[in-house]
Amino acid sequence: MSIVRLAATVILVRPPFEVYLTRRSARSAFAPDAFVFPGGTVDVADFSAAAQERTLGLEPERMAAQFRASIPSALPSDEPVLEHTARPALFVAAMRELFEEAGILPASDADGVSIDAADLAAADREAVRSGTTSFAGFLSARGWFADARALTLFSHWITPRSEPRRYNTHFFLAAAPPDQAALADASETHDGVWIAPAAALERMREGSMHLVFPTIKHLERLQGFDRIDTALTFARTKPILTIVPRDAGDDFAIPPALENAW
Repeated sequence: MSIVRLAATVILVRPPFEVYLTRRSARSAFAPDAFVFPGGTVDVADFSAAAQERTLGLEPERMAAQFRASIPSALPSDEPVLEHTARPALFVAAMRELFEEAGILPASDADGVSIDAADLAAADREAVRSGTTSFAGFLSARGWFADARALTLFSHWITPRSEPRRYNTHFFLAAAPPDQAALADASETHDGVWIAPAAALERMREGSMHLVFPTIKHLERLQGFDRIDTALTFARTKPILTIVPRDAGDDFAIPPALENAW
């Protein structure tokens, strides 16, 4: 049985309503050459007091409101319930991966006031990505706090049991800071693109953009929105169902009744 790794993904959006996708490296062991949302697995350091003390928005009440997923009877899951200690670590991982893969970092000062982080240095980003500098260390050196209040949990997906690499992934929705420009890291990801969800799906149908099943389903859910605030309100109030897709020939599927319910 393959290990299921805890992971965080960020659906970054900007006006009028575009999402940021990056193409995974052709050498990647998971979804090579596919366009995906920024994200990755949770590191041990994401559980550390140092990282969590440098991250805003991890109050227990907020965590309880965000992590409300339930398992639908039509798609049973044998994954254990997410431990409370993993909740803040997922938010830290989401912020760190967004910084590493897209060069985006919603940040605030100690009083929670947003700061201008437009001068993020590529060297700092690479140092965090490579592990030369910890995410907490980078933030502390600048006197910054990663502002996870920008993140709203949107969905919870778990890779099917048939896959050799499995991930227990929480997808977060976030508005891009207006003073920061996204840029793929040119290591794990390439060819970052801002694109409307419907346009991405059209490019997939034309064969010019490779998308994997979870990305397709999220783009389908998002293509009906034309305002970021409306999408964020929807994310804060909608039910969250744990989705473990079923095998369907060469692809995956979820029951029709769950298509717009998760």
